[in-house]
Amino acid sequence: MLTVAEFMSPSPTTLTRFNSLADARKTMAENGFRHIPIVDEVDGLVGLVSQGNILAHGGTSQNYLEPEEQAKIESGTLLADIMVSQVTSVTENFNIADAARLIHQTKFGCLPVVDENNQVTGIITAHDFVSITLQLLDLMDQSEPIIDSL
Repeated sequence: MLTVAEFMSPSPTTLTRFNSLADARKTMAENGFRHIPIVDEVDGLVGLVSQGNILAHGGTSQNYLEPEEQAKIESGTLLADIMVSQVTSVTENFNIADAARLIHQTKFGCLPVVDENNQVTGIITAHDFVSITLQLLDLMDQSEPIIDSL
């Protein structure tokens, strides 16, 4: 059985509920992230912030406010106020096909990976599943001539 551990990004960047919307926007922009797990003081998963959360809570207003005013709002908005707190997560030994189904069902775009203490050990995203699918399609293309010759 293939597991999440084989495909996840280990040790993801996390923020706390006390970080600001500005912190999340900066972290996402600098690293190309779309999701950031939110953890408590012992790195336990307590929420998730996505680009969508940021846009819904001030990100779209940047066209209407002066940059200084937008920065002030973003710096004063805590992630605790915008994060999704009911997050579906999986463990490293979770079946990869079942994880793909969960991402499809939840439509959130990622699954934080946690250990038995609910501490974040990784993240797997819809982008990871596109990569897995491409690898499988490449394998199928390579094996097609062999199958045709049988």
